[in-house]
Amino acid sequence: MLRNRQFLFLWFVNTITTLAIELFTVTILVTIFEQTGSTLQAAGTMVARTLPAFLLGPAAGVLVDRFPRKNMLISMDLVRLVLVGIAILFLQGEGKVPVAGIYLILAGLSAADVFHRPARLSLIPSLVAYEHLVKANSFILASNQIMVAISYTVGGWLILTVSLRQIALGVVVLFMMAALTAMLIKVPIHQEAKVAGKRESFWKSLISGWSYLRQHPIARPLTVMETIEHLPHGIWTGALILAFTTKALQGDASDWGYQVTGYFTGMIIGSLGALVINDWLHRYPGRIIVVNACASGLFTLAFASSQTVWMAVVWAFVFGPPAAIRDVAQDSLLQGTVEKGQLGRVYATREMLRNMVFMFAGIFFAWLSDFMPIRMIYVTGGILYMLTGFYALSNKALRESKMNLDAGFKKKRS
Repeated sequence: MLRNRQFLFLWFVNTITTLAIELFTVTILVTIFEQTGSTLQAAGTMVARTLPAFLLGPAAGVLVDRFPRKNMLISMDLVRLVLVGIAILFLQGEGKVPVAGIYLILAGLSAADVFHRPARLSLIPSLVAYEHLVKANSFILASNQIMVAISYTVGGWLILTVSLRQIALGVVVLFMMAALTAMLIKVPIHQEAKVAGKRESFWKSLISGWSYLRQHPIARPLTVMETIEHLPHGIWTGALILAFTTKALQGDASDWGYQVTGYFTGMIIGSLGALVINDWLHRYPGRIIVVNACASGLFTLAFASSQTVWMAVVWAFVFGPPAAIRDVAQDSLLQGTVEKGQLGRVYATREMLRNMVFMFAGIFFAWLSDFMPIRMIYVTGGILYMLTGFYALSNKALRESKMNLDAGFKKKRS
């Protein structure tokens, strides 16, 4: 797989864009929190990032399935480059950061990612052999978590040593590198033909995508599960973890950074661990998803009981591996069972529903933190994770799913 140049180009695009957008977002979040002292206003960065996925998700899926996905990557990275360039104009002064204006920039970056993320995920099965899907997703997820961990660790240090405008200039360079690398990707002609399929009108394509997802025995329950799962995910926003650190643990921003770094370190180890259990992920992805969902609930409850920063760091780390293995299993299961010509719409719909619930949950829990102990919010999240695991356990098709299950489904549809 590592000798596959086309996959390596895609991996580099994915890695660089992840670093660029996370670094920019982290430094903005810390700046707004320090400037306003408001958890809710800091959580506004999360809203700015998730709202576009809800509004644009269905249209993005249709366009990703309709046009060459390589071109989608290039155009969206150029759009984000321009948006960060506009942000630099906002940040020219030495005064306070214009919060409303920065929210708009973040929303624009997220809108571009609504198209970019389904395109790059949908490209994986076109560039990688079926038997290497789990390895490819593990490799990409591990790289993503490394970039996010770097963003949280380096971002907190950068914001203390250089100006936000200089950080934005570095982000512009990263997006330029990603766009240039995407131009080097060559998708096999026969794979492009499979994706293109027959031409439908925009609305017919949109409706057929929803119909396909609704009838699919794996994609439907998996999407429902992931949507429900993003309710407890709302407790893991940067603003709420920062509030937990300061209110429950009497820590500071650096202690918050240690916890986030611990979590992403666990995610990295879990992503690499998925390579070790590659065969199991192919044979029992549904069972692994169920077990890891329940484990997330137990570890969240343990995190809520932390009495010191270092206990919280340990539990944040322990939370990471099962979450990473579950993510690899879910992405690989979709890529291995959904038709390539429908994959963009399935991914975009999944992103829309997940982000809608995550945005609501993040705002709700941030608001709730002003009225109830922050520990109880994390206890609530742990219980919700357990309920998600029970849902997956109750769905036989998902629980007993295998990577090649859709072969029978395709025959049934034809």
